Amino acid sequence: MAKQSNGRHRADVEVNVFETMELRSRRSIREAERKRASRKANRLASRTRHVEQVIAAQSQEQAATGRFVVAAQAPVKLFKRRAVRNSVTMSIAAGIFTTMALPAYAFSPEQAALAGFTTTNAASFSSQANYQGLTVAQVKSAGLYERSNYTTTTAALLAREIAASQYLSYAGPSAEDFAKNPPYSKLKASQILAVAAKYVGTPYVFGGANPNGFDCSGYVRFVFAQFGILLPHSVIAQSKLGILVKPEDAMPGDIVVLDDLSHDGIYAGNGTFYHAPRPGDTVKLATIFTDRVFFVRLGTK
Repeated sequence: MAKQSNGRHRADVEVNVFETMELRSRRSIREAERKRASRKANRLASRTRHVEQVIAAQSQEQAATGRFVVAAQAPVKLFKRRAVRNSVTMSIAAGIFTTMALPAYAFSPEQAALAGFTTTNAASFSSQANYQGLTVAQVKSAGLYERSNYTTTTAALLAREIAASQYLSYAGPSAEDFAKNPPYSKLKASQILAVAAKYVGTPYVFGGANPNGFDCSGYVRFVFAQFGILLPHSVIAQSKLGILVKPEDAMPGDIVVLDDLSHDGIYAGNGTFYHAPRPGDTVKLATIFTDRVFFVRLGTK
């Protein structure tokens, strides 16, 4: 017959069951605490990584813009520094400006002509139509220039003064002298052009009428005086002498006069003429620069 368990054994079993449940409960609590700690650690690590990424991104942006982070740079050479470069540039510019602004006291009429002080624009002669009314007496001699005593002037004005000074030193026969005793007795085209060509290179002088300086009508006057014709020293007055000739009938030796009566010269054929152009230039053979001209032939009535 089987032995029945007593109540004591049953009690021991119940106690063991309670202990097991208590152990399981404690183990579950510890597992839950570990999971919570792990989740907390993970959240902290994730937050730390996020903060580090934000800081790294801000550092890169600041380094790119240069607002706060200054990258290491090689030393800048002296000439490449902005302040030094600006100073050098301004010094060079000031030197160029000063050179261009210096009084051109070394200019000669020939150099002035080469520098472009002349023109082929008829309007420029028209704007100076009154220059024939000037006389050499109104142009002051340049005199001697001393390093310690001078005034600022323009190259053109100084060239005129020098030419006027040289003009006053002429001691040869005048147009009046030639007209009284002309070396040529007949008006011959080839001879007129030969005489006109003798004075090529003579500087222009306001009111000039001798081989040291001519204006346009003074040049024409001096050439024709050698053929016994004493012309007035005026474009307007010269244009009223002789007879008018059609352009297609013009011959070498005729006088070419601009329609506005501001300039004249001696026709050389083929659309060219000898003339004294303007201040700063010299007597030359040149193309007639406008078709607004008429022709006068002397020696006939």
